[in-house]
Amino acid sequence: MTAAARRIVPAWTYRPGPDVSETPPPGLVRAQALAKGAAAAGLAAVKPGVTEKDIELAVSAYLIANGVEHVWTITNVGLGENTRICFPTNPPTDLAAAGRDVLMVDVHPITADGSWGDCTRCRVVGDYPRAHDALRDLEKLHYEILPKCRPGMPANELFGMTHDRLVAEGFVLLDLLANIGHSLTAGAAYLHQFIDAGNSTPMWGAWAVEPFAARDDIAVKVEDLVWFGREKCVVL
Repeated sequence: MTAAARRIVPAWTYRPGPDVSETPPPGLVRAQALAKGAAAAGLAAVKPGVTEKDIELAVSAYLIANGVEHVWTITNVGLGENTRICFPTNPPTDLAAAGRDVLMVDVHPITADGSWGDCTRCRVVGDYPRAHDALRDLEKLHYEILPKCRPGMPANELFGMTHDRLVAEGFVLLDLLANIGHSLTAGAAYLHQFIDAGNSTPMWGAWAVEPFAARDDIAVKVEDLVWFGREKCVVL
């Protein structure tokens, strides 16, 4: 066997399939715009005494008003200690917002054309300086990392650069599966698995990037979709 035959080609040199366009599909753009709008509607509904179920109803009302009838997994709503778990087995509860609290909303709409969206936003309730600082710093980190996404980069590279920043800024990763996101296609999340330390899959198409972490026992999360196109990445 020659040296050339033995050479291992790095994952990030793999080319995308013919279904990967340079720009994100219009349906995906629309689905993510709705996800962001629904998350914002949920945040706007919170005040002391409002429950997680009330927040979910506000999200649902927004989606229905905009022609969305289905979600691909439950709307996650977390207040208080429930902000520390964001998983499909943890539906909204009767827990009410305290005078000083953090709200997390994670929304997953399916549009009429079958496109899927995914967005998480948080809001601090009341005078809670440490929570404001944690959310500000996580969002700053997130939006500084996203422009570093490259077409076809391995998922574990994106995980590594994000995790290094989280640790450097005093955050502890909270995701139950130890990842910061996942692939997303119309009809299937997780098809190409997760953005974690063990996944060297080259990233093409849509991926949800969602660092979920805690600092000083305050849990915060932010999530956006990135389209890994043939020549560039687009944050939706």
